[in-house]
Amino acid sequence: MSWVSPTSHTDELNRWDYEPQAYDDDESTYALSVFYDNTGYLTLFHSALQSDKIRIKCYGPYCNGTITVAVRKNGVWVTLYSGAPWDGWKEFSFTQGSVDAMRMRAEDYVLFMAGMCVWEADFWEVAVAVVGVHFGDGLVTIQT
Repeated sequence: MSWVSPTSHTDELNRWDYEPQAYDDDESTYALSVFYDNTGYLTLFHSALQSDKIRIKCYGPYCNGTITVAVRKNGVWVTLYSGAPWDGWKEFSFTQGSVDAMRMRAEDYVLFMAGMCVWEADFWEVAVAVVGVHFGDGLVTIQT
């Protein structure tokens, strides 16, 4: 089991800058979006893996509004958080499943300016046990 960095991204509304820096394993760089009403989703991808949590490092003073975080688990988006910005690492747990993406955005309809600064984001990869079962002359591998 270990933290695994995303490998690619999309920026649905083209409202983010420096997107690859949200997953470059360098905590001195970041992805940033400051925009009226909402930042749009920054979606980070990895090939499907078994996971039960993600983590995101934000810098609170550059965040405002409501932050929404979701994962795509078993092909369906699951919202993990919708609330106040935070400063530092924050983990979001969920029931284990096949995960291939996470997304995040900031919204602010009161001050009319939304902002979010993402320093790093990671998926937690859960180890998958492999069991070998012998049937006659062959070996059948079963993942559990």
